[in-house]
Amino acid sequence: MAGTLALITPAMAPAQTAVAPRPVTARDVAIAPVDEFNLRKHTYAEELVQAKAHPYTLPNGGSCAALNKEVVLLNGSLGPDIDEAAKATDEEKRSQAAGGTARSVVSGLIPFGGIIRTISGAAAEEHRRELYLYAGSVRRAYLKGYARARGCKIARYVAPPEKKK
Repeated sequence: MAGTLALITPAMAPAQTAVAPRPVTARDVAIAPVDEFNLRKHTYAEELVQAKAHPYTLPNGGSCAALNKEVVLLNGSLGPDIDEAAKATDEEKRSQAAGGTARSVVSGLIPFGGIIRTISGAAAEEHRRELYLYAGSVRRAYLKGYARARGCKIARYVAPPEKKK
């Protein structure tokens, strides 16, 4: 994945994933150098840490309520699952492309960016972030599959309310 966004931002926003890319904001563009130099402390949601440590452990014996609770927690950190993602409008696609381009241009202004990312630990941090996202996605898929096999009804992803500007 191309971003180096933190999994938990102060607003507790879902992570950027391939299924539901988070819009790139002016703030994201402005702090791109901070990420390139690995100056921002990244924290990871507890459910993602647990997913990485124990991806195939059943919560509370695998009861429907426990499965649902954990899927909801993972949804909060990961955003919508592949079967629940809303299709982006043309305007959203254009905005995402423009924001991504602006972020790339700002990051590209840093001389020897690849070497700096490696030395500063930014590349390793991005890999760590991707690993937590992957572990969370695997765990969510496992829990949803197990729940469906048991006949449990799993709640669909509910987007967090939009912040007023």
